[in-house]
Parts: sequence; structure tokens; C-alpha cells
Amino acid sequence: MPAPDRAATRLPRLAAWWKGPEGAPAPAPAPTPAMPAPDTGLAAMRRAGDRALMQRITAFLEAHDLPPTADYLLIARAYAAGEDRALSEAIDARLRERRPISPAFLDTLPTSAHAERLGAATLAELADTLGATLAESSRTIDRSCDSARAYEAALDGEVRDMAADPRGSLDRLVALTTAAIERSQLLAGELESMARESDRLRSRLTAARRAAEQDHLTKLPNRRSFDARMARSGVEQPRCVALCDIDDFKRVNDRHGHDAGDRVLKVVARHLKTALGGRVMVARHGGEEFACLFEGTTLHAARLALDDACERLAERSFVNQVDGVAIGRVTLSIGVAALRDDPSGAMRAADAALYAAKRAGKNRVVVAAGETDTGEPQLGG
Repeated sequence: MPAPDRAATRLPRLAAWWKGPEGAPAPAPAPTPAMPAPDTGLAAMRRAGDRALMQRITAFLEAHDLPPTADYLLIARAYAAGEDRALSEAIDARLRERRPISPAFLDTLPTSAHAERLGAATLAELADTLGATLAESSRTIDRSCDSARAYEAALDGEVRDMAADPRGSLDRLVALTTAAIERSQLLAGELESMARESDRLRSRLTAARRAAEQDHLTKLPNRRSFDARMARSGVEQPRCVALCDIDDFKRVNDRHGHDAGDRVLKVVARHLKTALGGRVMVARHGGEEFACLFEGTTLHAARLALDDACERLAERSFVNQVDGVAIGRVTLSIGVAALRDDPSGAMRAADAALYAAKRAGKNRVVVAAGETDTGEPQLGG
């Protein structure tokens, strides 16, 4: 365990990482009539939780003498927060064996903690390799064309000289044709090999792009993909964003294990996607939180759809498939806000509404403060 003063010096360097790969959230705006200040007690609890998590991250890095690189920070956060079961089990097994948690060991772990970062790096590498392969294919085709033109010119010359030296011209024509066939076969083999390599690279590029944009557990779009889609969405139509958080999810993990928790996450992901329909983008925003993007939908219509999804999920009863023990009801607290020309502001408003739903008793949908929940479009200006 590191000395307190050493840990304290690293906390500022870790502050931007506690929220995960996307970085820390933007600071909340000063309270206004449109967005009241959050509950002081709840805000204090969140700050205390953030500090405790950063201290655990610091302790992990210091205990194993790991540099605070981007990938190791993400791994340390996933381990400290218990977000990646496979990663936690691999590290715990390593510790039980009294073997070092070294950079070489961590780099071998196919963890979800740094899957997005590795996915982005893989995309860049594959794109470069594919570009180089296609460029080489183009050069091979150029060589083939040059060879064909040279063969044609040589044939023309031998035809002109055939009258003077018929036997010699015939021998040279045979030699030229044989050499041309051999070059063509060689170039055809190169092109076929490059075509196979290009197909393989395209397949890997597609898979890497999918991995960089998809949550590994639920197969929903991830936060990176959601933010990109939200940024592309046009302000000429009514739009809304919602944040949905599974109530008391830690209790599910603690009582029934992470396998049961993972199954609950997957069921909730499918439920939201099915209940809200194909026109709504549902993404895993992190942990037990899901984000929804409604395009061409008023705040009123979005709230009604979310209310229905929330109520239908609460009607279900969950059972642990491993031991048959009842998990019980799984409910959602949801905050929804209109999305105009400030995506970050809309997400903060939805987050504040989500915690208002928690304070009001959970299992409900709350519209962001200051919004008018009517059927009228809420367009950007």
C-alpha cells in the first residue's frame, strides 16, 4: 500500500480517469431556475465515492509499480470499481499465486476496460495496412500493364523482322511468349495473394470498427458511439436524451454474483431496445446505466415511451438461472431532457433528472427541471 503522501500526489493525475474511457464529465453549471442545484447530501456522497475510487486506483498502481499510462489507468479503474469480472478474476488469481501484476501480464488481458482504446488503435493500424496493401496491388497492376505493353512492342518488332530471319524470329517469338506467360502467372499470383490479404484486412477492419463502437457485454452501441451519433443528430427536429439506471444493481451483484448481474444487464438492454423501438438509439453508457437518443420525438412522447418501458420491466420477476434463487423485480430510474444545440448540457440535465428520480423513490421517469412536458416540438435555436 503506498504512503498517503505519494497517493495524494497522483490523485490530480487520476481525476480525469475515474469516469472511464470517455474522461470525466464536464463540471455542472451553476444552479439556475431552469436547473436547481442537486441535493447537497447526494452530491457529497458522490464526491466521497469518487475520491474513494481514485484512492483505490492510486493504491493499485503504486502497489504494483505501474506507470499511470492511459491503458493501465483504465485497467486499474475497472479493477477498483469491479466493472470487469474477467479482469478482476484474472488479477485476483495472479495475486493468489503471488506472481507480479506486471505490464507484460496486463497487456495480455483481453479486457473490456481498454477494449475501446485498443479498438481505436487497431482501426488505425488496420486502415494503414489495408491502404499499403491496396497501394501495392495498384503497383502490381501497373507492372502487369507495363509488361503487356513491352510484350506487344516486342511482337511488333519480330513481325517486322520475320521476312529477313524467319527461323530466328520464330524462336524469339516463342521465347517472348514463354517469358510473357511466366510473368503473367507470377503477377496473377501476386494479385491473388493481395486480394486475399485485402479481404482479410477488410474483415478485421470491420470487426475492429464494430468492437470500437459496441459494448462487449450487451452488444449495444457504447458511449463513444452514442456521443458520436448525438453530435451528428440535426437540430431541425425535436430530439430528447434519456439516462436509465438500474435501481440497486450493486445488491444484485453482491447477493447473486457477477454472472447474474451480467445477465440482468443483458436482459435490461434487450428490454429497452425492444420496448423503445428501432428508431431510438439505446446504448450502454457505463456500468448499469443506459443512454437513449430519441430523434424526431417530442419530450412528451419520449416520456410516455420511457414510462411504458419502465412499467413493463417492473412487472417481470427475475430468477438466478444458476441456483434458482429469486432475484425479484428489477426497476429503472430514468431522467429525460430535450436535446437542442448543447449535447453536454442535455446529458447533464438528464443526469440531474435521473438522480431526482432516485430521490423520489426510484422506478420512475423524471423530466429535467425547467422543461415543458407537452406534445410541442422542442427545437434548437
